[in-house]
Amino acid sequence: MNHNRYSGLAGSLIVLVAWQIVGMTGILGPAIAAPTEILTGVMSDGAAFYGIHIPVTLASASVGYFWGNLAAIGCAALVTTVPALEKLVLQAGIASACIPLIAIAPILAACFDGMITSAIMAAVSVFFTTLVGTINGLRHADPLSKDLVRAYGGGKYLVLRKVELLSALPSILTALKVAVPAAILGAIIGEFMGQERGLGAALVVAQSSSDVVRTWGITLVSSLIAGLAFVLVNTVEKLATPWAAGVAGGRA
Repeated sequence: MNHNRYSGLAGSLIVLVAWQIVGMTGILGPAIAAPTEILTGVMSDGAAFYGIHIPVTLASASVGYFWGNLAAIGCAALVTTVPALEKLVLQAGIASACIPLIAIAPILAACFDGMITSAIMAAVSVFFTTLVGTINGLRHADPLSKDLVRAYGGGKYLVLRKVELLSALPSILTALKVAVPAAILGAIIGEFMGQERGLGAALVVAQSSSDVVRTWGITLVSSLIAGLAFVLVNTVEKLATPWAAGVAGGRA
């Protein structure tokens, strides 16, 4: 474990050093900024700049994340209770995953206000991941537990609520964890469509003005936000399903 950790740190250090050299020397052109320049630029912009844009992106991503995941979990539960709808729901999920976000963003922007577009983009981004994760989790519920509920007169709804959802909780939380970066990415892409505020809007302005350092800085800040949100959901997963790690360790 420690060996793998040290190897990962060494690899990251090598990448950063190489990146710094490339950025300082300009071997690959002016579009590559050195990490030290990027950090200096982020600190220079500070709260005065990012305090305007980050809350807008987080708001859109959070709304889309909530409704997209709620719809995915609801559709998965519907598929479990009404198997005839499985093909239709999965086709809709696959379509949402296959359509390029940048292709539907202009259509949504023409129909809705800016933040609504970003929220819808975030919802579309997370739907398929959570749908598949939830369906897989519901299907792996213990058959004996389901039979026991049915033996006491429970119907499909009671089996879903008492057995399947509890059994699927680790899979659902894992899907929610994976969906976090997707929601932020979807919101940022939605902000490309003419919004005045948000990290996506700031990124477009920085690119248009050829501000390479700020472009890299916004990208870095967006990645950090996604990483922090991922860690937050991961912590919730460990607290909510402590038995899942034990089961995984036993299987390993």
